[in-house]
Amino acid sequence: MVIKKTLLVALIGLFLSSCGKQGGDSISYDVDSARVVIEAAIADTIIPGAVLCVVEDGEIVYTEAYGNRAVYPEVEAMTENTIFDLASVSKPTGAGSAALLLIAEGRLSADDKVCEYLPGYHGDVEVRHLMTHYSGLPAYMGVKGLQWIVDSLQLTDQALRDFMIDTIGRCQRPSGVGEKYRYSCLNFISLQRVVEAIVDMDINRYMRTGLYKELGLREMGWLPADRLYGRIAPTECINGECLRGEVHDPLARVMMRGVSGNAGVFATAEDVATWAIWFMNLSPEVRAQGCNAGLWTDSVETSTGALIQSCRHTGYTGTSVAILPTEKRAVVLLTNRVHPKDEHNLGALRRVINALLVP
Repeated sequence: MVIKKTLLVALIGLFLSSCGKQGGDSISYDVDSARVVIEAAIADTIIPGAVLCVVEDGEIVYTEAYGNRAVYPEVEAMTENTIFDLASVSKPTGAGSAALLLIAEGRLSADDKVCEYLPGYHGDVEVRHLMTHYSGLPAYMGVKGLQWIVDSLQLTDQALRDFMIDTIGRCQRPSGVGEKYRYSCLNFISLQRVVEAIVDMDINRYMRTGLYKELGLREMGWLPADRLYGRIAPTECINGECLRGEVHDPLARVMMRGVSGNAGVFATAEDVATWAIWFMNLSPEVRAQGCNAGLWTDSVETSTGALIQSCRHTGYTGTSVAILPTEKRAVVLLTNRVHPKDEHNLGALRRVINALLVP
């Protein structure tokens, strides 16, 4: 991975400093250091812009926009209310949360066999295997080999999604269930279809009329309304046309018509932060029973040497959320790093932004 000069200098400066500057007396998160690395990434054209949102004590305490929302075909300044394609951050905020809700309500169990809800699906796969990526399914499914179905059969949205889950449910698996962790978009497309089988509606309607509405997230969800077009951060430009308001992920866009468990949720940084607050306020038992909504979990060491749980996820388009549930702290960084071209990796930037969260 190549780290460009400006960002490298910024990272060295941060780690050589004896202590970070504080963003204000009421904020312990080092927003000034975060600003340095974000602006360095913008200067190196790693990202066109970003929105950072910080949660402390279960409340949003800081939101800031940097750089530009678009650089092609025209330059547009980034704003705090910019709406982003969350890419794989859609997994925990969308299908993962839907499944967690149903588990908390007793309508679904992580131990349930997926085939109970999706007849013909691999008989040994349980819901928890989908949420923790131990199903044995391949990581992805190429769209090119399936494109003829879209082009020739003219299937309805529902028929196309039914075809997709039937294909996933019978596909060859590289490993057996429970044998090996393999991050797979197919797991969360399957989870989406389990949820839809239980609630008898598509997941977009279920979440928009349920959790998102309850949290006041009127604009969060799949298939953003046309009226929001101007606030949406464009992603990759293909043949001179930039994707805007359409999900970047090919499987979600082409084969799932924009409503997919693996990608497709659009939201602002404060929307994701509000979701993170909801997640933190759930009991540890509910979070555990619901496999932490599909978030990646590990332990991080605080400055006092204590180990605390960290929950996080990233998205291909340049999005990320990191949560410390016991500390009631979270940081959301949303960028559209694939605009106008898919060229750069955000690993170094994300690590610094997340590290600043740990007390």
